[in-house]
Amino acid sequence: MQSTAPDPIYDTPYAVGSSTFFIHDNSRGYDSVAGITEGIRTLITEIWYPVDHIAVADDAYPRATYGDYVFGDREMHRRMMTQTTFFHLTPDTVREGVTNAQIDAAIDELFSRERNSYKLAPMASNTDGWPVVVMTHGDAGSRYNMESACEYLAAHGYFVIAPEHTGNSPYAMTGSDPALTDNVEFREKMTPVMQHLDEHGAYGVEEKYGQSYTPLSDGNDPLRSLADLDRSLMQRLNDLRATLALLDRANDDEQYAGQLNLDRIGLMGRSFGGATTIMGLSMEPRFTAGFAVVPPAWEDPRAALPAEVLAPPGKESVLFASEGPFPLSTFEKPTVLLSGAEDGLIIGLGKQMGVTPTPDNPHPVLREAYETSDAPLVWGLLADSNHGSFGVSGSYWWPDLKPNVQARYFDPDAEFTLVAPARAHQMQKELALDFFDLTIRQDESAKARLLDNRHEADGLTLESRNMQ
Repeated sequence: MQSTAPDPIYDTPYAVGSSTFFIHDNSRGYDSVAGITEGIRTLITEIWYPVDHIAVADDAYPRATYGDYVFGDREMHRRMMTQTTFFHLTPDTVREGVTNAQIDAAIDELFSRERNSYKLAPMASNTDGWPVVVMTHGDAGSRYNMESACEYLAAHGYFVIAPEHTGNSPYAMTGSDPALTDNVEFREKMTPVMQHLDEHGAYGVEEKYGQSYTPLSDGNDPLRSLADLDRSLMQRLNDLRATLALLDRANDDEQYAGQLNLDRIGLMGRSFGGATTIMGLSMEPRFTAGFAVVPPAWEDPRAALPAEVLAPPGKESVLFASEGPFPLSTFEKPTVLLSGAEDGLIIGLGKQMGVTPTPDNPHPVLREAYETSDAPLVWGLLADSNHGSFGVSGSYWWPDLKPNVQARYFDPDAEFTLVAPARAHQMQKELALDFFDLTIRQDESAKARLLDNRHEADGLTLESRNMQ
């Protein structure tokens, strides 16, 4: 059947293939941050990759849908849309006048909505190897959180891989892992984990937005909160390392047979994934350059901590290392920092740290880190955008149902219209491609495109440092 969905990336160099699989990290338990040290760390993972247009002509391969993200389970799709963080589509998060019937119809339509990729289509060949970008999602996020950018990069010749951080991803459906049926040894090792999965094979509880833990779980105990944050960041870092190990194995076997160029690897993420990107660049040498979208920033807390809580030399820690730079505010590699000028969530986190944001400097901690770095950096700030403007979430899926007017953070009596999600995503996609073309492909001609400020009329201002 001919697809009726528009395909905005058909005129790109490549069509896009996608598929889902599971990473198994035998060196770690299933979710040690939540106290489940048994079993095997399992990460649901999505890839997007270049496909020759001719290979998908005449519907030779089916288009991927949003229902595929939940393995075709309509009930889990509805749960994801109504019980996860920021509540994608519920009666109290829609425009005035939107009915329950409209909400139900929109959720059902999204389940079958076609994405801009083809399931299991054959990857185009490249004797030089496709450049690789890893995507890390936000707190209570999923592998679709930056889907539009992932598809766009793949359509321009990148291999993009996105692991879900089990425990910090809503209702992780690790029970859908085919290895639980096909691999007797794996199933035996996972026996202690099965009691933590529901009848849909999903992990996590509704009280925590379908997660098993939240990174900042104890606001009444700052030291405990830092310890929780450190453990969750370390788990994320090791998830990224498990992804790198998977890429190494895949590139060595017959499936890809050297089709991936792993000499330079990009990293990108949004929200808590933006912080993970900054941390990953600092702590994992194999990541070459990073694209951090609406990242929270943390000031280095170590000077105010008791010496006995710091990690001894040689022990890896994000927040408690006894020596070395602070990984959440240190830039030593090329990085793009893309933020929203009206991102109340991130501005509010800054205020909690005791800093004073202003309309001219809404993200002062991140800004100071930018201004004091010797690394090649790009600072992007989009006017009239909030925390969700760049994300694949409710306002992106249903721009006609979700509110598009909000009060200004620094002048609550004044209201403004949010930048259209389609425009915000287009800016993000183009910026990501230009940046990775420059830093991963090492195409010097991309520098002019990266810094040309062509979206200034749309409210996106760009600055740069050390980009000689």
